[in-house]
Amino acid sequence: MTNNNQPLDDIAEKIAGGIRMLGGLKQGAEAQVRTIVEGALSQFDVVTHERMQVQEAMLAKARQELEALNARVTELEAQLKNRPQ
Repeated sequence: MTNNNQPLDDIAEKIAGGIRMLGGLKQGAEAQVRTIVEGALSQFDVVTHERMQVQEAMLAKARQELEALNARVTELEAQLKNRPQ
């Protein structure tokens, strides 16, 4: 179970170290914390909001294409049923 908490412990240590390193200086604090968090998050399987939006758009397009193909298959099946043999 310690292995599951190790990345979170590392994140906490890095953030605490970053805050100590900043010595209370506000200037540059956001950039430092962002760098620390981004580095820690890179260890996890996460996606950016932008990448998620791209995936959602691709999924919507694939759904539309699938619906069109299903309609076409239904139409072709009906034509085959009504076809004289």
